[in-house]
Amino acid sequence: MKVGINLPSQFPFGSTVQMLEVYEQVGFDSYWSPDHILGVFHPELWSEIPLSDLAADPDAFYDPFCYGAVVGTMTDRPFGISVTDATRRGAADLARTALTLNDLNPGGFILGIGSGEAESLLPFGYPFDKPVSVLEDVLRDLRSLLDHGVMADGGVGRMGLPLQAEGRGSPPVWVAGHGPRMLRLTGEYGDGWIPAWWMKPEEYGEKRKVIAEHAAAAGRPAPVSSLLPFVLFAESQDAAAEMFEREPLGKLFGLFAMGHIWESHGLQHPLGNDSKGFVDVIIHDLDADDLRDVADTIPFEMVCEVLFVGNVDELATQFEGYARNGLEHVVLANITGVVGGMDEIIARGMELPMLKNVLSDL
Repeated sequence: MKVGINLPSQFPFGSTVQMLEVYEQVGFDSYWSPDHILGVFHPELWSEIPLSDLAADPDAFYDPFCYGAVVGTMTDRPFGISVTDATRRGAADLARTALTLNDLNPGGFILGIGSGEAESLLPFGYPFDKPVSVLEDVLRDLRSLLDHGVMADGGVGRMGLPLQAEGRGSPPVWVAGHGPRMLRLTGEYGDGWIPAWWMKPEEYGEKRKVIAEHAAAAGRPAPVSSLLPFVLFAESQDAAAEMFEREPLGKLFGLFAMGHIWESHGLQHPLGNDSKGFVDVIIHDLDADDLRDVADTIPFEMVCEVLFVGNVDELATQFEGYARNGLEHVVLANITGVVGGMDEIIARGMELPMLKNVLSDL
């Protein structure tokens, strides 16, 4: 299995420089940056989250394409976006940017794209009523521009940049598909599949097969099977449970679980049990005091349906199930320190390279 890692894509850039030096020694296969404007922490609660010692503002995200233009020249590994959306950036802009970064970055570029999330769209005046329809239109033109250099409608719109970078080929498009329609689009247009929502390994395998069937029907090879898991290292899952109880604001990650998961725990999601979790939660819209109250009610077991938590052995066991179901290139998002802060980051410092080595052997 190939193992990629999300970089600390926030101000200040010195954090990236420091971590990239470490990650290069570990030997990760790819580097990634999310495309967020707002983050997953409420700004009024940020000072109470241990990770706030590392950054003054939880929403200080760099533009990932500009960031990738810098980071991509600092390594010979591929740089990818995990992931952008089709509402803020159209097909022509995405194609030109992808071709540019694929040509200029020594390791090449991977364009991760999905239908988007409310938090990066609605607060900034972007529509979010038909995001999958918007994505389908963009993917159709994007695929045509990257493959043939022209828009799908056969008009005069074209790319003058070379479609193939020497020694690297064309920039692959990885789609963050989850529901039935998105799985179809992943198969029809994607070179890779990069889901970010937690799911059971068996569900992952079933969706992978559906994608492969759609790809075959479209005359395309099956996309590379990836996964974007949020990982929190701890001495053990039991030790992590104790930390989350001592620092309950960390349990607010449970807000990003779908409403049906809340219902299965006998709870009511603040947005209702028809909530899609990551897709529709804008944590900045919620009252900080209400969030403190909600955090106390979230069980650790539900947090573990959003995050991958544990020591190297426990995490390896969790990922082994996905490997058996076809996972080929995992992209880790390390959030160690959300509970425990710097003490945990220091104590678990050697576990990320250990996990990388274990996963590479799967």
